Amino acid sequence: MYSWSQDSIRFRMDAAEYTKYDDAIIAQVLPYLTPNAHVCDAGCGLGYTSLALARQCAWVTAIDTSREALSVLRQNIAVNQIPNIDVVEGDLFSMMPEQKYDAMLFCFFGRFDETLRVAKAQCAGNVFMVKKNWQTHRFTPGETPLKRFTFQQTLLELEALQIPCRAETFPIEMGQPFRSIEDAILFFETYRQEDDDAELAPERVKHLLRKTDSDEFPYFLPAERTLGIVSVHVSDIP
Repeated sequence: MYSWSQDSIRFRMDAAEYTKYDDAIIAQVLPYLTPNAHVCDAGCGLGYTSLALARQCAWVTAIDTSREALSVLRQNIAVNQIPNIDVVEGDLFSMMPEQKYDAMLFCFFGRFDETLRVAKAQCAGNVFMVKKNWQTHRFTPGETPLKRFTFQQTLLELEALQIPCRAETFPIEMGQPFRSIEDAILFFETYRQEDDDAELAPERVKHLLRKTDSDEFPYFLPAERTLGIVSVHVSDIP
């Protein structure tokens, strides 16, 4: 289970508000939602995907176990006076809604088996799984390979179960802005994998960054990637 810290929350907020990549992700989901849909944002984290969904859907239920992460979402809801997001703190996999959701979104969240199980129990329509479609971790100075939860792995598991799906990929910028080189070093220290022992000297880190015209964020770590989105209707889940 992912554990949020003050630093990881700050970095995620900076990225979300600088690149707006959550809006780009939700733009891929919206064409497949029914009008006036009630959507569950499963494992919503700080809730930026929930905010993007709420601009287009009738209602959003945002669920996460982290009180710290949900406090960011609640603050955004209050500041922006958003009336159609229900924030729920708890374990999605042990819950049951009063009425099944029209759709569920699992964005970088949940194992394949548990996603299908909870979707079958809690959803009446489509379940959307947003997956990484690249080979190495984005934010480590070394080349650390991804081992699970990828787009291709998801397609293989669906094929093995003979579950039909709609799948597509799309390019997206998921980079990270920084206020200083020291901030960038802290970022890599926060997210590096245990087996990544690449040097974090300031000159090496600076070489990975791009200068910007922003006074607030003079440095940017580019991360142009391709995401995969897989849609499965719950009626096809055995």
